[in-house]
Amino acid sequence: MEYKLLEEQDLELMLDFVDDENTKYSIDVLKNFINDKNNFGFIAKANNKIVGFAFGYLLLKPDGRKVFYLDAIDVMPEYQEKGYGTGLITFARDYVKTISCSKMYLITNKSNTSACKCYEKAGGINKADDDIVYVYKF
Repeated sequence: MEYKLLEEQDLELMLDFVDDENTKYSIDVLKNFINDKNNFGFIAKANNKIVGFAFGYLLLKPDGRKVFYLDAIDVMPEYQEKGYGTGLITFARDYVKTISCSKMYLITNKSNTSACKCYEKAGGINKADDDIVYVYKF
């Protein structure tokens, strides 16, 4: 298994990646995404096939600190529950440390027990019982 940043040479492989929402990826859109210096894609590859994909954003706080928001992570169904998700999060966490982020965070539902288990195995901590996420759709 190889964990790495999504790079231009990997974009063709993203066309075969299927996530939980059956998102279809476009090379042009992915290229624009990775060319933005605040956007990061992370992939898990096995036998020259992308089996996991995570992405997030670098955020600059008003006090100058940088934090990283991990927006999504998906592992293809046949590769789930084998440690690939934990490996992908660990790779992302270790990478964002190298770009001087003070922390990485993500949001999920407590009812998503498999995701919570994966995040905790990768060292994630949730101390709050009252977290609520509000979403505004446009």
